[in-house]
Amino acid sequence: SGDFMGIARIRMIDFFNAEDSQAFEEEYVKVAGSLLPLATNLIMTRTSDDSLLHIAIYNTEQDADASLAPIQKFMSEHQKLFKDTMYLHGPVSLNHVKMDGS
Repeated sequence: SGDFMGIARIRMIDFFNAEDSQAFEEEYVKVAGSLLPLATNLIMTRTSDDSLLHIAIYNTEQDADASLAPIQKFMSEHQKLFKDTMYLHGPVSLNHVKMDGS
């Protein structure tokens, strides 16, 4: 349909402590663009001292699926830092980006 705005992959990560969350965040921010080159939008939000919310948006389900392997590898390399993770995905119904002057 003409209203299709892509697919979002959302990950909530709870860490054992603030230091672990900061270490993960610093490493992820460095590599995210090259790790997920098919993503049109990557957003990381610190939701508490020891938790992060990550959103990746893709144009197609195929792009999202193609990006699963590299992110799963990255996550598994850091899983000792995680207390808990929650993973969600689905179609995007709003992706508003305010442009300068609008």
